Amino acid sequence: MEDSSDDASCLSLQNLGSSSPGRKQNKENTITVNCVTFPHPDTMPEQQLLKPTEWSYCDYFWADKKDPQGNGNVAGFELLLQKQLKGKQMQKEMSEFIRERIKIEEEYAKNLAKLSQNSLAAQEEGSLGEAWAQVKKSLADEAEVHLKFSAKLHSEVEKPLMNFRENFKKDMKKCDHHIADLRKQLASRYAAVEKARKALTERQRDLEMKTQQLEIKLSNKTEEDIKKARRKSTQAGDDLMRCVDLYNQAQSKWFEEMVTTTLELERLEVERVEMIRQHLCQYTQLRHETDMFNQSSSLWTSCFEKWTQPKTGSCGSESTRRATSALWTWRSRRAHAAPGVLPRRGAGGAMERRWWVPLPSGAALSPTLLPTEEREG
Repeated sequence: MEDSSDDASCLSLQNLGSSSPGRKQNKENTITVNCVTFPHPDTMPEQQLLKPTEWSYCDYFWADKKDPQGNGNVAGFELLLQKQLKGKQMQKEMSEFIRERIKIEEEYAKNLAKLSQNSLAAQEEGSLGEAWAQVKKSLADEAEVHLKFSAKLHSEVEKPLMNFRENFKKDMKKCDHHIADLRKQLASRYAAVEKARKALTERQRDLEMKTQQLEIKLSNKTEEDIKKARRKSTQAGDDLMRCVDLYNQAQSKWFEEMVTTTLELERLEVERVEMIRQHLCQYTQLRHETDMFNQSSSLWTSCFEKWTQPKTGSCGSESTRRATSALWTWRSRRAHAAPGVLPRRGAGGAMERRWWVPLPSGAALSPTLLPTEEREG
């Protein structure tokens, strides 16, 4: 059998099986590569594609290629099969990657929930204590969000990737065995053709020799021998034609199955890529939902920081006022004076004298200014 050549993969596929190996092959018309007969590239330089508007599997991967790791050949269909199995392995590794991502999320959520239950600074009072409680509560809320994220990753991304085509390898093996059996049958039929051709050549040579013997009359039984040799030659020719028909049938069957199977492999690959694309989009969507929660937490944090900024022009926080033994206030001689306003210098003199007046504990009067005349009252 001849070695594979690069030209064979670019030849027309419509004439597969049309050239009979039983006839004297013209090297300018056909070429045989590993028992498969192709049109010669000189007779048909441009390949007639089955799907000329697309890059389809069925128009390529027909010729065998030399194995770079050995001396044998690798069938084009075997390359496609290896591509499918590699895709299945990549899909499995993607699923394992997502599983590791889930573990990280679960561990992160667990640590956040644990931290939210920490009792540090739990004795803080007043509005600051409430703010601190909100900080801890936000950790618990974030832990719940990340835990839900990990659960959705498992059910909507990791599990579908792992379970997609569970029996894919078995199906591919069946397909491989089917095409391999057809290829073996084709090789067997080709070997039978070659054997029948050699037998016909021997019978024709014997017939020619006996014919020459009749011409020179070297034997009295030459005529009977010629008739017998002619019958054997005719029988050998019939055997050759029968083997050629069987070979052509096997090659046509292999051709049909190759086209059907390669188109199916192409469909499966497109389906696999689309499935992975959808689940990666789902992963992105779930991640976006988690990011939206983090953004809302950031807004709350910015509001909290703004709330905790020191307030100018005030008499102190509520907790500070409650901690004093007596509350102090200001009363103004002007009843309409704005509460909380500190005394200012007048237009033409020093600051008016004011007196601090203690109020009963627990009073909640707004600060006002008290005239000097009322200090003894």
